[in-house]
Amino acid sequence: MKFFLKERTRKRTPQNVRPASAFAAPALRKLNEAFAPARATPAAGRPSDTQQTYRDLLTRLQIPVNAETPDQVESEDTRAQGQFLARQERWEELEDLIRTHDQNRAATTSGAPLSELMLFGARADVVRAAEHALLHGKPASDADFFHGIEAMEYLLEDFADSYPIALVVAHMHIDIGWAWRGAIAKDDTREINREAFHSHFARATEILDRFCPKIHHSSALSAARCALLPGLEDPTKALCTEYESLIALDPLNPRHMRALGNYLLPRWYGDFDQLDLQARRIAAQTYDIWGAGAYAWVWFDSLLIDPSGLEVIEIEYFLDGVSDALKRRGDQHAANLMAAHLYRSWQYARGQYDTGALNSNLPPALRKGFDMVVHDHLREIHPLIWGHAEIGFENTSRVISKERLSEKGRDVALQAVAMPFMSSLKAGQTVHFTPEGITQANP
Repeated sequence: MKFFLKERTRKRTPQNVRPASAFAAPALRKLNEAFAPARATPAAGRPSDTQQTYRDLLTRLQIPVNAETPDQVESEDTRAQGQFLARQERWEELEDLIRTHDQNRAATTSGAPLSELMLFGARADVVRAAEHALLHGKPASDADFFHGIEAMEYLLEDFADSYPIALVVAHMHIDIGWAWRGAIAKDDTREINREAFHSHFARATEILDRFCPKIHHSSALSAARCALLPGLEDPTKALCTEYESLIALDPLNPRHMRALGNYLLPRWYGDFDQLDLQARRIAAQTYDIWGAGAYAWVWFDSLLIDPSGLEVIEIEYFLDGVSDALKRRGDQHAANLMAAHLYRSWQYARGQYDTGALNSNLPPALRKGFDMVVHDHLREIHPLIWGHAEIGFENTSRVISKERLSEKGRDVALQAVAMPFMSSLKAGQTVHFTPEGITQANP
């Protein structure tokens, strides 16, 4: 256990700096330009249009708001089950469940693999103890940080041929490595943090090298190999190869495509030209499954994190991809994802590109795509998705509470979804969203 004894002497804490999204916006921003009523002289005894508040208009927008979706419940339950089984040391049962979920490619509606959720729960106690120690300089009073790591390591001796148990321990090291380094894209961390990061990633690599994703037909193993890429000296060489292998093993899950696009951003290991080329390659390889959808998925998170990618993207192809993805995966989670994404992209574009500029076609194209998603696919609001869209779909759960994020997302979503119906709402009509479609009723 030389590796762990050496780590006991480290007492300095990392700077956990997180990149700010280029799309971040103040909570509950009122979209004056989008919603400003026409100025007119009010009739005697009646308030003017400019005195009519958005809230008054939105009372006639009747759309269900689902703050706790089945996807969220399933995710939390699966993580909790993994944590419970690990605490009870029921490793054989945990191993069997992880393998079964992985082999069946079982996932939530949002695409979160059940195997990875269970892996997260199984290592959660040890990782949280490590994060607490690094944040505060010492473990929590009820946590034995190093004992937890060593206990996980001993599991590998008891389950030497078990790739699910190997995944639990490897992901533990990956998470602790990130806790040392901080979730920043550029390599500007302090030396002691960088050394600890690479040490944990090297150990995770050693653990996973004994198992081949293709031999085990395991997308979880392939995803773990992708998670190891930031620990390489030059991840660019292996990035596309590893992610193409993962997507080939699990082509129905768009999360892998989204992760690839994120790592191809200039702030990580690529550039926009590479990103666009890879989006086209994945779209061609998965055309039978997604149509043009993969082009949209690869670009998805990248545009929210760095909207300057709009200078490179082929917007009509992207919107075709949005349409194809929703036709093939028409659930309300995907509809909310696409609507929130297009709304944020449209807001950026209309503030960035003036009429007559080279990219002046972007705002109307994005607005048209947003209206299409609302009219043809959106039937309820998932506020957490809209809240995350405001900050780029990055891992911000530790920065802002779920309740605040949901409240913020609800207000933004209602304002956004009202846009295509603003003239009807101003005329006093009520707009009803139902599973069967949208109806508009006169007062």
